[in-house]
Amino acid sequence: MDRFPDVKIAQLRHFVSVIEHGGFKAAAKAVFRSQPALSLSIKELEAALGAPLFEKGSHATPTPFGSVFYGEARKLVEHYERTIAAAIDVARVRGGRVRVAAVPSIAHELLPRAISRFTARYPGIQLHVEDGTAAYIHDRVRSGAIDFGIAGEPELEAELSFTPLIADVMCVVVNARHALFKQRRIEWSDLSGYRMIGNGTMRALPAAVREAAAEQDEIFIANTTTLLAAVEGGVGLTVLPYLAKQRYRDTLRFIPLDAPRIERTVGFVELAGRSLSPAADALRASFVEDLDASQFPELVRRLLPDSDR
Repeated sequence: MDRFPDVKIAQLRHFVSVIEHGGFKAAAKAVFRSQPALSLSIKELEAALGAPLFEKGSHATPTPFGSVFYGEARKLVEHYERTIAAAIDVARVRGGRVRVAAVPSIAHELLPRAISRFTARYPGIQLHVEDGTAAYIHDRVRSGAIDFGIAGEPELEAELSFTPLIADVMCVVVNARHALFKQRRIEWSDLSGYRMIGNGTMRALPAAVREAAAEQDEIFIANTTTLLAAVEGGVGLTVLPYLAKQRYRDTLRFIPLDAPRIERTVGFVELAGRSLSPAADALRASFVEDLDASQFPELVRRLLPDSDR
C-alpha cells in the first residue's frame, strides 16, 4: 500500500488562493506570505501529490490535474475553516450547546435567574434544561446525557463528583384549611395523625424519621407541581425542602420540622475526573454568581467553598 502523501492544510490554502486570485503575487499578499515562500509551498504540494498543478511558464493557469484537484482542495479548505471557526466559537462561548438538569425546587426558583444572566452574556449558546428527581439527574449525568446536574449528593458513587451549594430545611407542607397551618414549628411525630402524600424526597429520609412521621406510600406523587396542587386541594400534607415553595406562597404553608431538624443539601453533580465544556462551565459560573447575589431566608444556607467561586 502506497504511503499517504504528507499534505498540509496551508499548502491547500495557498494553492486555492493562487487559483482564486489569478496569480502568485496577489495570492501571496492575500495569505500574508512572500512570493518565494508561496512558490515553495506550491512546489512542495506538487511533490507530495506527484503531479504539476500549474502549466509551465504560466502565472496561474492550472493543469488538467490542477483543475480537478482545485474543486476538492477548495472543499477541504472550507471544511477546515468552518471546523476551526466552530471550535473557536465553542472555546470562546460563542457557540455550542449546554444540557443541564436540576431538581424541581432549584429548576423553578433559582435556575431561571442564572439562565437569564447566562443567555444575556452568551446569546449564541443552545440551552437544554430538564428537571427531575435526584436519582434521575444522577443517571443523566452518569450516561453523559447532560453536562451537569444540580441535585442531592449521590451515595457512594465513584463515577460522579459532588460540589455542595446550598442546604435548606425540610418542612411540612399544608394548605390554609389544615389544622397545622398556624403552627410555627412542628415535630416529625406530630405528622402521624394526618394523611401523608409521599414523594421522592421523603423516600430519601432516614428510616427512623420516616417511622416517626408514620409515612406511608398510600398516595405517592413524584412530580412536585402535581404534589403541591394535591396538597392545595386538600388531599393531604407532604414533606418537602423549603426551596420547593415555588409560587404557592399564599395558598400553602411550609412549616419547618424539628426533632430532628433535617437539611436537604443540593449541589453540582458532574462526571468525576471530567472537565466541562467552556459553555457548560460558563453556565455553572452564572449559577454560582447568582447564588452569591441572592438573599436567602434563615432556612437556607450557602455551602459553596470559596475555591469553587
